[in-house]
Amino acid sequence: MIVYMIHGGKLVEACLPELRLGGGFMLDKIVEKKVIGIKQCLKFIKLGKGKVLYVANDADARLISPLIELAKKENIKIVENEVNKLTLEDFSNSAFSMKKPNGWTVETGGIDIFYTIRVYDPQNTNNQIYLMLKMQPLLKTEAGKRSWQNYYNMSGNNSQYKLFADAVVLANPTTEEFYKKFDEIAAYASAIEPSFSTIKFPKFSNFTKQEEFESTASMKSVALDSKVLRGTFTGDNSKQGEGLFMASIVNFGNNLGGVDTSYYMVYDIMAITSEKDKFIDYKEILLESINSIKFSDSYVKQTIDNGNAQTKQALALNASIQRAFDSYMSAWENRSKSYDIMSQKQSDAILGYERVYDTETNDIYKAYNGFTDEYDGERYKSITDNMYTEKTSGYIEK
Repeated sequence: MIVYMIHGGKLVEACLPELRLGGGFMLDKIVEKKVIGIKQCLKFIKLGKGKVLYVANDADARLISPLIELAKKENIKIVENEVNKLTLEDFSNSAFSMKKPNGWTVETGGIDIFYTIRVYDPQNTNNQIYLMLKMQPLLKTEAGKRSWQNYYNMSGNNSQYKLFADAVVLANPTTEEFYKKFDEIAAYASAIEPSFSTIKFPKFSNFTKQEEFESTASMKSVALDSKVLRGTFTGDNSKQGEGLFMASIVNFGNNLGGVDTSYYMVYDIMAITSEKDKFIDYKEILLESINSIKFSDSYVKQTIDNGNAQTKQALALNASIQRAFDSYMSAWENRSKSYDIMSQKQSDAILGYERVYDTETNDIYKAYNGFTDEYDGERYKSITDNMYTEKTSGYIEK
């Protein structure tokens, strides 16, 4: 009795009748690297190095059946993570250029310093990059808003007063409060400014801050608050999302007496997000993409010509993008990994996965629940807690 196994790749077939040697089959027809004998074959199958197993027609069933069963178990079906298939492709218009994930949609709106970019996955819009150069006005108090509404009514509905009469109140001038009110602010911007008709603002409903970090944003030196937040939200179609968010809140001034009708301006508005529990997988390509955004010289000049001193500071646009990238990188490196571990474990429990890693490649996979109970090889092992903070390469399906 002789057992042959050609190796050099993942086992794809195991001991089917048509693969059994016999009759006129000649050994010299096997030109790939091979091992011979039950012990050697067992060793290589357990290491996950088998490609095809050949068994002699007259093999003793009692001796060979354990090898056949192991071969069948090692015939593992791996489905690649969709994120790993994403590549970056060039995009440009008259205002900016960037490398965006292939197949994703680019929308822009606003003019001058209020220019806004959204790049998103049409299959799940929570996978996205969002950038808005500036947002204003955001009023300080409800009393201030009532004053503007009175001015508007007394003016005979003057559109300049309406800009303030309809403005959102940001009672607490923080990055967190800005994102808690983001949906309301986005609805206001869409209603008040026609140039936003070409972009659909993201939805960040039920925004919940998990962690916050100091930013190195362009307007930090004059901001009341300038943070990078790690948070969760509910996006389009009630889908859950998570990501990193940044904004700098700047005070435009204060009234000397009476009701404060002055307002806040918000700069450095940027977010990179993904569907819930997948930010670890999307992080690298989102960061690479947002860091590639470059505003054209002509757009920067035009916007500076139309702006003021603070606008000029904010419009070191390309340097501002780099600072945002640096802030995101720092925030991610200093995040609480215990949250990642807990969140990923919870997600696996809900979705019916257990995680294993390939001891040869160190790739991490989400395997079907029960995989480690059924698997009898040596190549795939259960991951340690720290490995929950690393991206996955795909799925092992039954």
